[in-house]
Amino acid sequence: MLARSTTIRPPGGISIQTPILVPSFSSKGFKVKQNGISEVKDIFVNTAEFLTETMLVSAYDIFYRHILSPHKFPCVPALTFVDSGGYETNADHDYCTVYHFHNKPRPWELKHLQNILDSWPERIPAVFINFDKSSAGKSLPKQIALARGLFANYPKQMHNFLLKPSWQSKGNLLPIINALPTCITEIADFHILGVTEKELGNTPLDRMVAIATLRRHMDTANIRAPIQVFGALDPLSACLYFLAGAEIFDGLSWLRFSYTDGYCTYMQNYGILHIGLDQNDDYVRAKTFSDNYTFLRDLQLKMRTFATTKDYSALPYHSGFLRQASDALSGRLNGGV
Repeated sequence: MLARSTTIRPPGGISIQTPILVPSFSSKGFKVKQNGISEVKDIFVNTAEFLTETMLVSAYDIFYRHILSPHKFPCVPALTFVDSGGYETNADHDYCTVYHFHNKPRPWELKHLQNILDSWPERIPAVFINFDKSSAGKSLPKQIALARGLFANYPKQMHNFLLKPSWQSKGNLLPIINALPTCITEIADFHILGVTEKELGNTPLDRMVAIATLRRHMDTANIRAPIQVFGALDPLSACLYFLAGAEIFDGLSWLRFSYTDGYCTYMQNYGILHIGLDQNDDYVRAKTFSDNYTFLRDLQLKMRTFATTKDYSALPYHSGFLRQASDALSGRLNGGV
């Protein structure tokens, strides 16, 4: 079984056990107010009081003031993931996108990212993610070289190498994953390997197979770095990819939906059923954010228990289906269709 739990030890920070469900913030798809600043800035400030372990913010949003400067963060989690801004500046959307305020991206180049990383406070343990905008479409050796060149400037923080499809693979990451053994020694220094959910395949099982293939290549080379799946924070997808060998999951679904009994549901329906018919919409939204975070922390503990016991009863949401999905993954990996 590929599901596992390992320990991340950030330089100067406290150790964190995986799997980790990382609440994320991004201006993309959210309303920009008349002052030109995204509503995500207010959401970030209002939810900061309970963000104690991890979070993900975008360097793009920090640069353009959609998120507070790290020097002014209202919270300092044990580990902060700093995305490189590629998500905010491309036209793609993740699977949890249900609405979209069209915000034209502003200029974003490597120098803008470095502006944020250069000024990052050492007191805030962070994972820096490579500039995927420049590595997208390139060969695996070139992607590795670009990431290592960037990360060499920041030895005091952790490094996440986000794999991207080559031009030849037409948006599918599997050919790059299959090429990994040819460059396996070059990735040994990365603390985390990242993949984007929608680039892993066209079906959930395809995506599980891609993650499992990546994990197997790394295990064969005795590389223990965890795999992070970007854009997969919903309870069901996170559990599926966890069974396939991934350990870190981030996304915006906790700001777009309500988590109920292992499902993502319409936020207003959650408010009606669980908060009250007479509650103000703003209160429902704020309460849902808090409830979602509590749900994620609880699910995270259950996933960690499963990693130790391999007992599906530790995953009370859809445990029977998850067992079937794990069997289907094993069949595909062992030569099934």
